[in-house]
Amino acid sequence: MKLFYFLISFLFFSCINETSDTSIPETQDNHSIIVVSNQIEEDITNDSLYVERAKINIQKFRFEEALKDLEKAHLLDSTKGHTHYLIADVLLELAKQGKGNKESVHLSLNHFQFAILYGSDSSLSFQKGGEILLYLEKYEQSIELLLQSLSLDRNNFTTYNLLGYCYVELNDIENAISCFKQSIGIKSDDEEAYLQLGNLYYSKKDSTAIKYYKNAVSINPTNRIAYYNMAMVYEDLNDFSKSQDAYYKVLDLKMDDKLHIDALYNLGVMFQENLEDPKNAIDYYLELKRINPNHYLGIFQMAVCYQKLGDVMHAEQYFRDCLNINPEYKIAKERLEQLLSDNEKYK
Repeated sequence: MKLFYFLISFLFFSCINETSDTSIPETQDNHSIIVVSNQIEEDITNDSLYVERAKINIQKFRFEEALKDLEKAHLLDSTKGHTHYLIADVLLELAKQGKGNKESVHLSLNHFQFAILYGSDSSLSFQKGGEILLYLEKYEQSIELLLQSLSLDRNNFTTYNLLGYCYVELNDIENAISCFKQSIGIKSDDEEAYLQLGNLYYSKKDSTAIKYYKNAVSINPTNRIAYYNMAMVYEDLNDFSKSQDAYYKVLDLKMDDKLHIDALYNLGVMFQENLEDPKNAIDYYLELKRINPNHYLGIFQMAVCYQKLGDVMHAEQYFRDCLNINPEYKIAKERLEQLLSDNEKYK
């Protein structure tokens, strides 16, 4: 069981930073808040003042405070498209932070639609509406909105990436490749687009994937997913030395997470099966067991290695350990029974 990491896990792709500017000094920010707040006290029915204060809070990522002001502005005048856009964008950002739910995501989509209706921020509203529909797994509808966004602005790399994700989900590999390449044409250091191109070419069993993974790690030398997937491509090409180097990059960057565990497992299998070196394979499985004592597949493979080395005692021990974790693992039962049967003959 070798795992391939195809997509970086994400709730949403794009970010509210497109409307943010964090360069405002804190003192100037506080002064601006005070000034606008005083103006609001003098004119509590002026919706534009609430929007102005909300934008200051958005610039400082104080989204809950911004949302309160935007909702007040919306109550005062529900026909302002830009207010709809900002409410939608803040709701979207809160959802990305885990402070929303499906209902608030749908509400965000609704406000983006009203922003378009009132002729405000149309390109980004189409894009972010498409992003939400992608999250909701409504891929065809998402594509429609994203294409409308591109009809208004063909130079937004994020829109091409979102479109590429939709085509990936629909298994339309060629259109997905085209979208991610368009993204790179706009933003030459788009790490995510390079990673996805690597994944897509790998899904086609095309070693061109390596070129794109190398591009990704040249932009971000800590991109462990790119190193991991690159290792698997090299392994498929029987270039075990380069495969090991790429897996070691994953391990060197530490983090005892699933990616680290799977890299250790794959290295163990490589030494065990491809390089026929069970002793070195055992070292990787032992490290894997240290990090995840319940990784029954690694423990099973370690038992197989000990059996191949003629160490019956350790082989039996690890077959039993494997079955203690997963009693239904049929092949481990069979191997243990065969081991005990064979060993009985020589007593």
